[in-house]
Amino acid sequence: MWRWMRRWVDWVRNDLLPVTRTRRGGYAVSVHYEAEGRSQYELPVPWSADAVTVEVQLRLPPPARRKADFALRLPHAEPIPADSVRPDAADRHRVVFRFPTPRATVAGELLWKQQVIAPFTIPVLTVEAFLNNLSLAAPTLAVRLGGRVVPTRLFVPHGARGVLASALLRSHHRLGPLTDLGLTAVFRNERTGRTFEVPVSLTAEQRSASEAVVTAPCPHRPRRPGAWSVTWRAGSRELAARRAEAIAARRFEDSVRVADARFAVADKLGAMRVVRQPPAAGTVDRVGPCFLVASSEPGAVGLCRLAVFAVAPGDSDPAQLMEQEVLITDAPVVFAPGLLGVADLARVGGFELRLNGRVLGTASLSPVPPATLTSEGGFKPPPDFTWTVAAEEELLDRLGRLGGQNG
Repeated sequence: MWRWMRRWVDWVRNDLLPVTRTRRGGYAVSVHYEAEGRSQYELPVPWSADAVTVEVQLRLPPPARRKADFALRLPHAEPIPADSVRPDAADRHRVVFRFPTPRATVAGELLWKQQVIAPFTIPVLTVEAFLNNLSLAAPTLAVRLGGRVVPTRLFVPHGARGVLASALLRSHHRLGPLTDLGLTAVFRNERTGRTFEVPVSLTAEQRSASEAVVTAPCPHRPRRPGAWSVTWRAGSRELAARRAEAIAARRFEDSVRVADARFAVADKLGAMRVVRQPPAAGTVDRVGPCFLVASSEPGAVGLCRLAVFAVAPGDSDPAQLMEQEVLITDAPVVFAPGLLGVADLARVGGFELRLNGRVLGTASLSPVPPATLTSEGGFKPPPDFTWTVAAEEELLDRLGRLGGQNG
């Protein structure tokens, strides 16, 4: 009888009381995972993680600290033995488990000698959920021209050094799992049907973030007119696409216009400014034209060789002052080739901007002639005058003031 009672007391002390004390003392469950050689604590656990670690903090008396007594129970799987039991603050300990990443979110239980101590859940981020929360914002195709990179929808292949695709990658989660799927930019020549697949790598900083700017260069440089497209893919899923067209130089040059013509002037001290009307004689030391040039084709970009000519009254053969290759887009580009001394402009009546012999616009140095009434009530014909944008604005301003006075 005494021997039986002693066995019962040992069972209560070693198998029952430790569980009761553990439950009374509470527990804390921590889930993290290993990826790319480092421990990550952000949840959920991505499907691509190398392993999952579950740590359960418990208040354990000495009889309940044996590693072999603990196990994790997951649905449809064999019990997972503990890796270690580590002492923590006071009489609390950490029971640690390490195992492969489950395929989906699972709920499990911590067992001590087949008795349930603590329930827990491992949230798992699946491939489908990750891709559903992955987006590509502002996909852009840009061309390298004249030492600059310019976003484009239409471009002239002559002089282009290459095409670049860029976009802003966004996710509700860390971008690290994307390296397991693979991010690619697929360039396609619509004229020939040829494709070029470019893998895109993420830096360690980008993998830890939830958004990143990504860029991919096209390995083939466009040389002929034709459409090009780029498609961004994560694994086999298409995220976004963008299209641009290489056009003939003649088509682009026909779209180039002068949006405005002004004057750059400098005084004797070298201070420069831009004015809309030609300066009065003796007020400045140097003068030069300032043209605002743009293409009327939306999203177009190309290199054009612009020439500036000095026009003299009565001279049918203007003198070329300079020629320069300029990068032109659909936004106005300032083209101010340089300044000339006032003495050199004694016989110059204005400037012409030309492209392949075609006059794009003029900047007249002659003041706008006033309208003179005759004694019979008619108008005296003004001398020859080149009509410019500045003259148009001055006319509209005067008409507006005249209408205001009469009103």
